[in-house]
Amino acid sequence: MSEPKSDLLSQLWDEFRSMPFPRGFYSREPDGECMVWMDSSLAGCVSVALEGSLDGGRREALRTRTALLGKILPSIGDDEYGTKYFTLLYEMAVLAAELDHARGK
Repeated sequence: MSEPKSDLLSQLWDEFRSMPFPRGFYSREPDGECMVWMDSSLAGCVSVALEGSLDGGRREALRTRTALLGKILPSIGDDEYGTKYFTLLYEMAVLAAELDHARGK
């Protein structure tokens, strides 16, 4: 049931881990959001989702941070690499949430 999603998430995770954090986003805070924190919190949730079900706190963090990143993405379109990086992070977060939901937790 969730094996294709898990395989895809693993593949995206490998791609994401090879990408350096976008330089311009260490201090850039679109809509007042720290993108370093956005990255670390969502990547942490994705990493846990690859291993199994999320706990309630991570599930909530994944839900809220994914929604927030989805709102922020259009405002960072002026940075091609940053857009690629955070779009991939967003896609992984959405997939991790779907995978967690499919696990029935």
